[in-house]
Amino acid sequence: MTKIVSQDELDVLLMEEDNRPPDEVALYDFRRPDRITKEQLRSLHFLHDRFAHNIATSLSAYLRATTEVSIITVDQLAYGEFLTSLPDPTAYYAVSMHPLETLMAIEMNPVVAFTVVDRMLGGAGEGTELDRPLTEIEQNVIDSVIKLLMDHLTETWRPVGNVQFSIHGRETRPQMLQVTGRNEIVVVVAFLIKVADTRGTLKLCIPASAIEAIGDTFSQAWQRARRQPTAEEAARLATNLGRVPLAVTAHLSTTVSARDLIALRPNDVVTLGRNAGQPVTVSVGDLPAYTGHLMVHNGNLAIRVERQTASADEGVVE
Repeated sequence: MTKIVSQDELDVLLMEEDNRPPDEVALYDFRRPDRITKEQLRSLHFLHDRFAHNIATSLSAYLRATTEVSIITVDQLAYGEFLTSLPDPTAYYAVSMHPLETLMAIEMNPVVAFTVVDRMLGGAGEGTELDRPLTEIEQNVIDSVIKLLMDHLTETWRPVGNVQFSIHGRETRPQMLQVTGRNEIVVVVAFLIKVADTRGTLKLCIPASAIEAIGDTFSQAWQRARRQPTAEEAARLATNLGRVPLAVTAHLSTTVSARDLIALRPNDVVTLGRNAGQPVTVSVGDLPAYTGHLMVHNGNLAIRVERQTASADEGVVE
C-alpha cells in the first residue's frame, strides 16, 4: 500500500531542507547536466589543439596567406544555446560522423568566410564584412575549405576511433539546418582564425552522445595523438634543422699561477701542456661531439675530425 505524505510531514521535510548547512547543498541545472567529464574535456582540448596547428599549416598553403589558428575554449552547453550565440547569416554545416549515427556542426564566422572567398577568387583577402548570406558560388568555395578541415578532423580523431567526417548539409541560417535537438547537450570547440590581418572564429559543435558512444577512449586519446612523421615531413624537418647555426669549439686548456698571469706581456708564449700530436675534443654547443687533431689548412688553424664521441653516437649530436 502506497503511503501518502501528510502536509505536516512535508512541512518537516522542508524545514530540514532549509536548515541544512550550505556546504551540503549542490546546485544542479537540469537543463545543462554535465554529461562530459572534465578529463574528457581536457582530452578534447589536447586533441583539437593539434588539429589547430595542422589546419593553420594547410590553410596557409591553400590560401597562400599567413594563417594562424588557436583554440579558445572547450565547453558543453545545450544545442539551443549554441544556436542563439551564432551570427545570422553565417556559414553553417551539418557534418556526418560515420559510423556514428549522429551529426556534428561546423560554423565559420562570416568575416573569415568572406575573407577566404576573396582570397580563393583572386582578391587581397582584406576581410570586408558583408551583411548578406553567402551566394551559391561562394558556398561552393567554402565547401572546399570545409572538406580540408574534415580531412584533418579524421586524422585528429584517428587515435579515438575510425570516424569519417563528410558534409551532410549546409545553410546560411543555422536555425534552418537540423543537427540535433535544441535541448541536447553538445561540446563546442571554438578556435580563433587569423588570415592575414583578418580575425574571426571557427566553431565545432559535437553532440555529447557522440563522445559517450566512443566511451573512455577520449581520456587517453591525446596521449596517442602523436604520430611518427612521414618521409616527406622528416625530410622537411631535416632541411629546416640543417639551416640552424651551431657553435663548434675545440678545447685547449692549461693552468697558470696568478703571478704568471699578471706578468704576461705581448709575444710571451704559454705552453698548453700537451703535444701537438695529441687529440683534442671538439664540442657542438656545450656537448662534446668529436675528437680530432690540430692542423693548418690554407694558412688557418684547423682540426681534422677523426671520430664521434660516445655521446654523439648515442644521438646527442647527429
